[in-house]
Amino acid sequence: MTKSTKIDEIAFAGSSGARYDFRVYVWETKFKAIPGVYVVAARTIEPGQPPQYQPLFVGQTGDLSAAFRGHAREECFQMYYGNVVGVLKESDDERRTSILADLLAGLAPPCNAADAP
Repeated sequence: MTKSTKIDEIAFAGSSGARYDFRVYVWETKFKAIPGVYVVAARTIEPGQPPQYQPLFVGQTGDLSAAFRGHAREECFQMYYGNVVGVLKESDDERRTSILADLLAGLAPPCNAADAP
């Protein structure tokens, strides 16, 4: 069991203008069985610059521990060099759904598109 290692925090904005604070973890992190909204992202760092995050996929789940095993968009994550997962713990189903809709409209992540690999 790998201990979850938080490497950063990032706020993503939804189309409403609301900002949501995500804890960023390395891709290999084994999560506990907690509910939340997640963002799969490509993290890049240029020397002397803060890390940049390109959101690739936004999802929500009642169980983060099982969210990434055999994910339907795994091929898309690899194609776009997805290497981190941002997590926002949220136990309320309606709230997760509303955050998800807001972020999808605001970020338009490529792996959420209907024609994504």
